[in-house]
Amino acid sequence: MSYFSRNQGLAFGIDLSRYNASADFTQTPDFDQIAAHQPSVNFIAIRAGVSWSYRDPMFRLFYEQATRIGARVLPYHVLYPGEPALKQMDSFLRILQGVDLDTVRLALDVELEHGQTRAVITNTLLSCLELLQQETGRLPVVYSRAMWVDANLKVADLPRLDWWLAQYYYRKPFPQYTPEYPCPPRLPKGVDHWLIHQTTERGPAIGGVGSYMDYDRWNGTPADVLAYFGQARTTVCPLDGETCPMSGKRAVEAAKCEAVCG
Repeated sequence: MSYFSRNQGLAFGIDLSRYNASADFTQTPDFDQIAAHQPSVNFIAIRAGVSWSYRDPMFRLFYEQATRIGARVLPYHVLYPGEPALKQMDSFLRILQGVDLDTVRLALDVELEHGQTRAVITNTLLSCLELLQQETGRLPVVYSRAMWVDANLKVADLPRLDWWLAQYYYRKPFPQYTPEYPCPPRLPKGVDHWLIHQTTERGPAIGGVGSYMDYDRWNGTPADVLAYFGQARTTVCPLDGETCPMSGKRAVEAAKCEAVCG
């Protein structure tokens, strides 16, 4: 598709929520179409819930379908900074019951201030980070945008985090698609690296439902995505029997293997 002219070479992903299904939830994206898409969808972020009382009704189905097609999954949860951290993370983890936490990477969506001070917002995030680290053994990815972080978080008080940063162009009028913003995203003050860049909120919908979809790019290759999830693997070349890296959710195809292996 000619749309994908930017950010080539960086692993491609999408993020999903109930808004990627029909209003009555009877129509959902075709994940086989997602699996067949080019560029390959290497990772999928899926909204699990919001604060302590809302569970995204599509999370379980989207998670099952994403894992079925071999995409790496980042369940994410939207924080309310004025609500108790323990209550919110208990809700997040209840939604994730039955999910193997060693095979996913959790993320926190931090972009709401709700009238709270920078200190309160930072402390709520710190508490959530600590609770998830205790549960999973690792810190979650944090989603936000540079301008918001600069205004609402004390970055110096936070541990070194993996950042998923939004920066995209203003929407074009319906039904036009908005091009991907070129990587890298602007970094918040005090942050020197990024993991994921949300490059557009109005890319062409993949899978046949709705008009638009959020797109993301990983700061690295498909092999880097696998490594981040602790799932770097190899496969045997069908041409010469040598071992070569897997660069995505499928083994290297025989027609392409010669170019990969040399």
